Amino acid sequence: MDLVKEINDFYYHMALYELQVMNGNDYYNGLSYNSLLYINVMEQMEECTVSKMADVLKITKSAVTLKINELVKQGVVVKKQSEKDKRVYFLELSPHMEQIVGVYDQVFYKIERELKEKYPQEQLEMFGDVLKTISGYQWRDMQDD
Repeated sequence: MDLVKEINDFYYHMALYELQVMNGNDYYNGLSYNSLLYINVMEQMEECTVSKMADVLKITKSAVTLKINELVKQGVVVKKQSEKDKRVYFLELSPHMEQIVGVYDQVFYKIERELKEKYPQEQLEMFGDVLKTISGYQWRDMQDD
């Protein structure tokens, strides 16, 4: 088995799925792929702020601010002021966008059901560990090789 090829194939199919969902229906109301990537980052990040997002994406806070302000105007993102520090605003998906993302995520629930039917729990746990290894890999470390 050529693991590099399998990982590339997986990535290709995931990107293709995202683009098909984005282009194949009106869920995203014309949002760009770049906007969807921001949404994916926000969805995974706890207490997401512009600063945290800029750090994760390795871009300037002003670039993130511009994009977030665009998403706020489109009704995709909501800024919520921190109760503890009034200078801080947390970024959240709007209720409408959370519903849309939920529809998008349905394929993952289908995959989960199929995997549970096909593989024993022990193999699923190993698969989960493999996914964690892949998703936890620091891509910037590749530049050192």
